[in-house]
Amino acid sequence: MRLFTIIFLIFSFGFHSFGQTKNINKKILLEDYDIFQSIFEEVNAGLYKYHSKKQIDSAFSANRKLINNKTSYREFYNIVWNVIDYTGSSHNSLTYPDSLDKALIKQKIFFPIPLKYLNGKLYSISDSVQIPLGSEILSVNKINAEQFSKGVSKYVSTDGHNLTGKYAFLETDWLPFYIYLAYGEQTDFTIEYKKNGIVKTTTLKAVDYKTTISNYKKRFVPKYEKENEDEYSFKYINDKTGLLNVNTFAIGGPKSEGHKKYALFLDSVFIDLKNRNIENLIVDVRQNGGGNDPNDLLLYSYLTKRNFRENISAFTLFNSVPLKQYFVEEEKDEIQNLEKELKEEHSILKDSKYFQNDTFNKIWQPNPNAFQGKIYLLISPFVASAGSLFASMVKSDNNSIVIGQESLGGYYGHTGHIPVTYKLPNTELLLTFSIVDLEQDVQKLTDQKYGDGVKPDYNIEPTIEDYLNNKDIVLEFAKQLIEK
Repeated sequence: MRLFTIIFLIFSFGFHSFGQTKNINKKILLEDYDIFQSIFEEVNAGLYKYHSKKQIDSAFSANRKLINNKTSYREFYNIVWNVIDYTGSSHNSLTYPDSLDKALIKQKIFFPIPLKYLNGKLYSISDSVQIPLGSEILSVNKINAEQFSKGVSKYVSTDGHNLTGKYAFLETDWLPFYIYLAYGEQTDFTIEYKKNGIVKTTTLKAVDYKTTISNYKKRFVPKYEKENEDEYSFKYINDKTGLLNVNTFAIGGPKSEGHKKYALFLDSVFIDLKNRNIENLIVDVRQNGGGNDPNDLLLYSYLTKRNFRENISAFTLFNSVPLKQYFVEEEKDEIQNLEKELKEEHSILKDSKYFQNDTFNKIWQPNPNAFQGKIYLLISPFVASAGSLFASMVKSDNNSIVIGQESLGGYYGHTGHIPVTYKLPNTELLLTFSIVDLEQDVQKLTDQKYGDGVKPDYNIEPTIEDYLNNKDIVLEFAKQLIEK
């Protein structure tokens, strides 16, 4: 499984005046748009995963009509992104060409302060001179906070119909780029905010990229997040309960030293849990955006009582790369190696799809030292890819309770495994997505609709007061459940 971590969603944006220097006009924008559509139709196995072909065709057609002789480079990006976002996959991204980065990052056009979205509201999480820490943002440049958040959050791609992940990622250092894409260049930002019941307005000057990163690093971070930055860790809360944190599965593939170290760690933890007869295990994956095979499946083998596979179905649309002239080869012979890999792994042709054969989808058995007690899984909107695959499997079992907020990654499946990049020839926009659509080995649950992320049994979201007072209410709720 080549599920790549959520970090690959990171955007790299360029300067929109590219539209002037490259003499962009309607004809070449339409040409690039049509190439984009052909790429998605011929290469993207998950194109019709959450919407019918008729609906997707309508989305392509409606957005194509938005292109005219006055369409700017940034506007064209948004037109293409509208379709990409609609299709729904956490492994989708659209980036400006690298050559344009230097021009943009020097411009003083970016939103200057980090924000956080909690319970439907935006808050400042920096203690800037003008806006106190924890202030509720009411509007930005006269755009109310609800509309502003909705407009900016669309640049986070999520599986299916998920919204929690879109809003959660507003607290990342990519917020200034999202705002730039949504609202264009700004010289300053007039912000209406509320603190202690008093409404005030202030204007902040736009800053360059370097300053946004500096401000982001100075943001408020709760102590419990700072203390939980290791890739994985374990401790006992008391003589009946253990706490296992796995913040990432991006620790190397099956032959790597990182994986071997991780495997030894898991074995030692679960042998000790078994020897001590521990009744409860809290598994915290709230920061887990995915990673390498088989780190997710290995952990699950210590938590389940059933035989399982990574997926019950996985297919791609091809085993010979379509539209090679637009394919971006990151390394030598990438196309040739990809085709060889696909012909070995996806060798079953059925209904014009190439399905994975069982050689690459082995049956796993529960580990002999698998935990036999009650599992409390902590999740968040940042859980995706291999992280959400793991979380969905844990939720699918009957001995687990899931606490937190809906994950960004899908419960029933996703489009992942093998990322590819195509370049649109005129605008040079880079389109990256994964090509294998898969259905995860989970049972159907009444509270999980197709297109949902992994939903918690108990939806727990902190208030801004909880957050600023360093209260990890999700973990505390799990402890309270155990005590009861």
